[in-house]
Amino acid sequence: MEITGEVVRVLETKETGANNYKSRSVHVKTIEQHAQILDIQFTQGNVTLLDNMKIGQKLKIAVNLKGREWTNKEGVLQVFNTIVGWKIEKLA
Repeated sequence: MEITGEVVRVLETKETGANNYKSRSVHVKTIEQHAQILDIQFTQGNVTLLDNMKIGQKLKIAVNLKGREWTNKEGVLQVFNTIVGWKIEKLA
């Protein structure tokens, strides 16, 4: 799946856990009639793909959708979704 949009902001890399798990997000405004702001997460070695991103830059990002279930302490089931980027193509 691909998302085409414009860079709104690039967040700093976060390292968590004993295994030095790295994640970094870019916020992208989609290019469509009803534009959306999406948080796209890059992990591990892919965090460096965001190093040279500039605000306003147009790009196409290849993504995978991930989801997981979680039951809170009240016993209510919730589902969380993440958009994970793995390739970036800069557009003119």
